[in-house]
Amino acid sequence: MSMMENDSLFCNNEFPSVPSSFLTDNFISTLTPYHITAITCHAIAFITFTVSTLTGNLSQVDKLWSILPCVYAWMCVVDSRTKLMAILSTLWSVRLTYNFYRRGGYTWPKVWLGEEDYRWSILRQGKLGGVWSLLTNKWVMVVFNVVFISLMQNWLLLWIATPSLVAWSAAMRAKHCTEQYPDFSAALNAYDALASILFLTSLVIETIADNQQYKFQSKKSLQKQPKDHFCTTGLFSIVRKPNYAAEQFIWFSFYIFSAAASSSFWNWSGGGIISLVILFQGSGWLTEQITSAKYPEYVEYQRVVPLYVPNVFALISGKQSKELAVLKNKRI
Repeated sequence: MSMMENDSLFCNNEFPSVPSSFLTDNFISTLTPYHITAITCHAIAFITFTVSTLTGNLSQVDKLWSILPCVYAWMCVVDSRTKLMAILSTLWSVRLTYNFYRRGGYTWPKVWLGEEDYRWSILRQGKLGGVWSLLTNKWVMVVFNVVFISLMQNWLLLWIATPSLVAWSAAMRAKHCTEQYPDFSAALNAYDALASILFLTSLVIETIADNQQYKFQSKKSLQKQPKDHFCTTGLFSIVRKPNYAAEQFIWFSFYIFSAAASSSFWNWSGGGIISLVILFQGSGWLTEQITSAKYPEYVEYQRVVPLYVPNVFALISGKQSKELAVLKNKRI
């Protein structure tokens, strides 16, 4: 790519918008991480749909959920900020991939097998009733697989990683547009430090929550008649889905890097974290519906413990812990 092409690509567009060359015919000469990540995303969407259709296992995207954002982040590495973002996303990736592996999500060498998310089976069987019963139709499920499972989930995995693209654009502008923007800088700043601290803190919380859940489920699987059907101790005594809550905050923290790079509180990559939060609202609701239908006592747990956001006043006053103790005594 020549210097003139660099100027056209990075210096004549309102930052931090997508470079205009992304939408032009001059494709090969201006191939950037925007193109490479988009091509990769759609290629994987096609592969996951094909494999899920052939195997009947709809959890193909699940196997890549903990891997793809990290891959996209590394595709954008050009300076200290983008490298920091890639390293942090790698820490997230390794931990979540291991957690998925120990729960039976992967098999070798037949990687397309492995445990399928139990929720897909419930949806296929129409157990939730209502509009979900449409998914019992084979062709409706095929459309659902194409649109939501294969395409929209892959788009989301790319979108939550797009703060790396914004940071890449900032690095390119700082490097190639010194005449047009002499005061523009892509150096690390206090917001990057804040993002790093929040990211790592959320990662630790998610790790603790997943370990607590894994130990509980492992112990439960060894009992013929378990007294407790769901975890209500540790972080699960504060919110019902602490791992889900931490996951959302991890990617909010990742978005802050793009704000640091663009010197703007809001940019287009923020749509990724908004979409992720919306997805978790739906995913959390679905999981809650299934669990409460299976275990009637879960309704009382829902009443006492919030889903994602802690009830600070109930925790400080001790009201929440007292009510949880009452619920536990009822099950003994």
